Amino acid sequence: MPFRNDLAALVDETHQAKSYQEIAGAPVGVLGGLTHTDATKVMDALDVKTIEDLATSKYVLWAQSITQLAKFEKLDSVKDGSVQAFNPSLAAILDAKWEKRPLREIAKASPAVLSGISRKEADLLAEAIGVKTVEDLATNRFVLIAQVITHLAKYERSDPLKRAA
Repeated sequence: MPFRNDLAALVDETHQAKSYQEIAGAPVGVLGGLTHTDATKVMDALDVKTIEDLATSKYVLWAQSITQLAKFEKLDSVKDGSVQAFNPSLAAILDAKWEKRPLREIAKASPAVLSGISRKEADLLAEAIGVKTVEDLATNRFVLIAQVITHLAKYERSDPLKRAA
């Protein structure tokens, strides 16, 4: 039995018959379950316009990297309230006061700790899609759907098969 591509729950009705490439190039608001108002807040907060932009946003990728690395962080390196050694690779992506904090703490902090996201933009993310922490941004449903669509768009045939009626 052939695989049936069912995007009904992932995108709005007007985009369900479109290719992954077309969907990836569409505005964030076509993601299923995201209102136009909420999509606008996400686009403003992360400075993105399309689903592909959301999937590849530097803020999303930073959040995902921090969240994954936090799982492997050795907590015994922080003793007696002393601060973790400075990590120069994080200096460019975090506000200065967060550069020496443990990754697990950063993952639980507001997205405003990421360099370039203001408190106001972090509040927009919380209002629109419930993102209150860096980890929330890394694992958000809309972000992950955008990443899947964008990834599949790269491997889609340029002449996609028509969906059966």
